Amino acid sequence: MWFVNIVFVTMVTRVYCNPGRPSIPVDPNAANIFQTAETQSNSPPDGFLSETEMNEIFVHFDMNGDQCIDMTEFIAHWTGLNLGELDKAVRLFHHADTDTTGCIQQIPDFSRLFYYFDRDGDKRISEEEFQTVWFTLSA
Repeated sequence: MWFVNIVFVTMVTRVYCNPGRPSIPVDPNAANIFQTAETQSNSPPDGFLSETEMNEIFVHFDMNGDQCIDMTEFIAHWTGLNLGELDKAVRLFHHADTDTTGCIQQIPDFSRLFYYFDRDGDKRISEEEFQTVWFTLSA
């Protein structure tokens, strides 16, 4: 039995205390996107994006107001704000279109995105959470 305990403790220690695990690099493009999102909202910048602020972002991207952001609108707004490379915009669009309809809608797509970015479930997205998810999406 003591052998099983030692193996268990060793496994837990390696999982939770791995000093060799590399940190997620800070992507200046992701930082720019987060900061742009914060300044585009009607709320004062506080280092977090709320669901309300995410809905405001949706409205900005939905340029014709039809409750559907198609690839053309997404790329036009992306390039208009100079948010980064075109291939990242295309990749993010396809990730954001969670039901693969060719259209990003508030429900289900934007609500799923908010849940996905809000890693700790506190109903707001920190810049750190945004950076972490952005890293996984753009890899």
